[in-house]
Amino acid sequence: MAIEAHCGTLSALTLALPRSCAVPESKGTLPKGMFVAKVTVSAKTKQHLIHAIDGITMLAILRAANTGVEQGRRIPEVLVIGLRLADGVEEVPHDIVELIQAQRKSGIVFVCVRDAEFEGAMREETCFVVRRPLSERSGHSPTFHEFASAWIPSGEAMLEIADAAATTDDLWDSLCSQVIFGSTDFADLDARIVRASRIAQLRTQIAKLEGDHARAKTQERRNEAHAKLCKARAQLESLEQL
Repeated sequence: MAIEAHCGTLSALTLALPRSCAVPESKGTLPKGMFVAKVTVSAKTKQHLIHAIDGITMLAILRAANTGVEQGRRIPEVLVIGLRLADGVEEVPHDIVELIQAQRKSGIVFVCVRDAEFEGAMREETCFVVRRPLSERSGHSPTFHEFASAWIPSGEAMLEIADAAATTDDLWDSLCSQVIFGSTDFADLDARIVRASRIAQLRTQIAKLEGDHARAKTQERRNEAHAKLCKARAQLESLEQL
């Protein structure tokens, strides 16, 4: 039996994905050069690829044929790609994620793996990253947005093929939902993402308005800040009740 590809200690099987989706160790390593050979890349991104990434590994390929779902219209397959960060690198390599995703029509779940200090000792940690097109306003062209999960011990990192996923499109949306919301529920995903973004913006706005109200030196300024604060709080309450 072929040994599955690994990124750090992680593999398709440790992530709880089916063995049928796992890429063999012999075919998992992706040379860094393949991602800069045919596209124009900034010198900064090239240097980041060289020095911040120890290795790129294809851990799993999720297709209709090996997951039991039907072929979708938008997403032909979902790739699970491991990015092993170099020693001392602790942040998600956003430019490398964008570089790789831009060259693939597939959905990609990036599995970033780092070594980090925790309670006086080093441990391996993982976070998941996805990029997906999103239009925040009706009629506007979608743009790609990147979403990352929290860093967790690699032994706790898991991905689930949702029972409700009927197509590769559903499978991709469910995996995105797991990364963004910690849930396999993919219903109305884009609307939920937009709502969550708006809620975060309103909370930031409310915090600023509360400061403005507290610092206001005239009644007119206090009244102005109070009116804006009430409006923002009402909008937040409305969104949180959806």
